[in-house]
Amino acid sequence: MVSSVAWAQNSADFYSGKTVSILVGSGPGGLTDTSARVIARFLEKYIPGQPTVIVQNMPGGGSVTMANHVFRSVARDGTVLGYPVPGMVTAEILEPRRAKYEGRRLNWIGSAFRTTNTISVYNRADIQTWEDTKENQVFFGASGRGSPLYQIPSLAKALLNLNFSIVTGYESGSAVVLAMERGEVDGQAIALDFWEAQRPQWLLNDSLTHLMRIGPPDPKRAPGVPHIAELVNSERQKALVELVEIGFTLGWPLFAPPDVPINRVEILRRAFSDLVEDPEFSTTIEAALHVQLNPIIGAELAQYVDQALSTPKPLVEELISILGL
Repeated sequence: MVSSVAWAQNSADFYSGKTVSILVGSGPGGLTDTSARVIARFLEKYIPGQPTVIVQNMPGGGSVTMANHVFRSVARDGTVLGYPVPGMVTAEILEPRRAKYEGRRLNWIGSAFRTTNTISVYNRADIQTWEDTKENQVFFGASGRGSPLYQIPSLAKALLNLNFSIVTGYESGSAVVLAMERGEVDGQAIALDFWEAQRPQWLLNDSLTHLMRIGPPDPKRAPGVPHIAELVNSERQKALVELVEIGFTLGWPLFAPPDVPINRVEILRRAFSDLVEDPEFSTTIEAALHVQLNPIIGAELAQYVDQALSTPKPLVEELISILGL
């Protein structure tokens, strides 16, 4: 049996002097990119040997572009990691023609936090509740069809017969905010924490209206905002909502490619576990993003992934049809 001292020494021997790259599946700015950069800074502290940890952006297709690259093309030695937006896991079953990775073969390291996403509109006096969007057209910005920014309003539109139009092609949630300010679109479906970090003044002056949510209730920041599942009419429709919601249960998961030596996977998982227990990390990420830590580490994260990938095929096919994938 390898002692903890020997384990630490072997780990330090491998990572000392190396660079670890975190590939982020979204553009610069926004919650995904910012949280990745905070995580990178603290990973340097907790990986034995204190390697340099850098962040590189690889946006596209709701993180599918990045995930394909990590699965197929990077070194499998624990020096390249992926960091996607929520929804990458379900993209494997919803978009098999694009998603060429296998979630069960990836090495899941950890997820630091999860969040509630709301469908929100900006500066629309005629839109005060979700029911107002049955008659009044609302434009939402999104990146690609694999993104939660696209999938959440698309699902709500189909299940509730709402007058939503979704404009794709924006690199990130931050880019959509700029489009909202220019009047190109009216809103987006994104984390509540995003608004506090990016446009807190919109919350203070009530120019942002939350229509509905997916994820746990947040009575402090979004009192009375209904869950999409509360608005639908059947258990089948609720199951469709739950399938989309799985990605938010996983949060923002850090992962390594297949075939990384198991001892290095454990090194990374232990480092991530130490990271989320660091009070300075908690203070830093809560100040930067207004999120509360709610971590899932290693094997537990892999179990959630397996659950998502075990969704019955008829339900998957119905959701594919709804989302136009």
